[in-house]
Amino acid sequence: MSPTGTFRVPMSQHSDPKPTPDTSGDGWRVISYLIGGVLVYGGIGFGLDRWLGTQFLLPVGIVLGSGLTIAMLHFRYGRS
Repeated sequence: MSPTGTFRVPMSQHSDPKPTPDTSGDGWRVISYLIGGVLVYGGIGFGLDRWLGTQFLLPVGIVLGSGLTIAMLHFRYGRS
């Protein structure tokens, strides 16, 4: 007991006021977003190509899916 009548907690038992976030799965999450974006938008382009009888919407969907996914990842993980 200290002279003021309070007990002191050892330094090893203090909790960190700002715990660091768990980032162990971020790499897999980024890869899955990239693959998912290409598959979803490429699938939409493929479906529209089959329905409309065109041949250009699949590549447009793949490029659009890649671009939108990279933009989403930039806004989610790129900022500090």
